[in-house]
Amino acid sequence: MRIPNLLLTQRLGLFLYLTVGILLLIYALGFVSNVYLFYAYGGRGLVDFYKEMQIVNDALLLKAILAIVFALVLFFLELGKFPAGILTLVITLIIAAASIAFCADSLVVLADARQKYSQLDLSSLNRYIERGAIKYHYSTLTYDLGLGAYLLFLLSSLFMAAAVMRNALNRKGEGK
Repeated sequence: MRIPNLLLTQRLGLFLYLTVGILLLIYALGFVSNVYLFYAYGGRGLVDFYKEMQIVNDALLLKAILAIVFALVLFFLELGKFPAGILTLVITLIIAAASIAFCADSLVVLADARQKYSQLDLSSLNRYIERGAIKYHYSTLTYDLGLGAYLLFLLSSLFMAAAVMRNALNRKGEGK
């Protein structure tokens, strides 16, 4: 009767995977809100940075939507109720591998964006800040949160895949 306890771990992995996927969606929806001022009030370099971050944001949004779709597929396969069979295990491992790949890509992209942000000349915003037209403070928090969220998603992908694989192998070992 170890299966119910193992299924609890598998179910926890699925819910963690979905929860962090939703967190990534929320993050992507707010990603460029802090740098919109660059487009509205900044010099050419800041406007170019904003446009580059829009491209990054589109990719992050697509990845977050994919993560949620992947989670729904896993729930559709009833991994919350049963151990995986061979086909379900293969699908789960493909989803986990894709998730890990896009996490690695996102971590590199966000680290690069953080580096570019730290090298920006924000002096073109000073006259607007002094007039009180805008409020802006240098902060890498947006990028740091993204790095943390994608690292968490990477770990949840690994945890979910390991739990499903363990249950599938345990099921096979019991002759089911």
